[in-house]
Amino acid sequence: MNYSPRFRLFPTTEQRRAMDWQRNIVRQLYNHALKEFNQIPEDEGTLRQRVWMVRDTLPAMKDWWPDLTQVYSTILQKAVERIRDNIQNLGKLKAKGYDVGSLNWKPPRDFRSFTYRQSGFELDKKSGPNGRGLLILKKLKGETREIPIRLHRDLPDHDSIKEVTLKKDPTGAWHVSFCIETGTPEKPAVESIDPDDTVGIDLGVLNFIHDS
Repeated sequence: MNYSPRFRLFPTTEQRRAMDWQRNIVRQLYNHALKEFNQIPEDEGTLRQRVWMVRDTLPAMKDWWPDLTQVYSTILQKAVERIRDNIQNLGKLKAKGYDVGSLNWKPPRDFRSFTYRQSGFELDKKSGPNGRGLLILKKLKGETREIPIRLHRDLPDHDSIKEVTLKKDPTGAWHVSFCIETGTPEKPAVESIDPDDTVGIDLGVLNFIHDS
């Protein structure tokens, strides 16, 4: 099963600026990719194939959009692939009877995250200040890429971290989610109960409790 535990980040002012800059570049890329995707006729391929057509133009985009060269490659790829994910999510809502429209241009307030996939990140659980860990990110603009993280619980047993998503909350706080794959936990054994040897208790409205 996939599991995505979420932790609080404590970036410096410089790191906040770098993450906001990167988030905005990814947002602009998403909007540009959506425009390019909408110009591809549906009969030219499946949803996945048409999104991949846009994603494959990323190397050429860097020739005229130099800011893209300062963002880690898998972040850019994931931003374009978000189009497919969003369309699929709209389809699920429509199947449940909801009235949904099409994807629209994203303003800054509606685009709050970016994702590293499989590489470009490292988690150091012990080297941060005040007993905290460090999340180390590649190609984050600026000199300091080691962001303190509050690891308030251990990650479940896993082989690898598949994705790391950094998200800015409306309050301005930054959090990170680690997408990992772990085994389904075993259900604890349930002992058999003798109904004649039990007492049922329920909270009441007029009386505090009712029992059997």
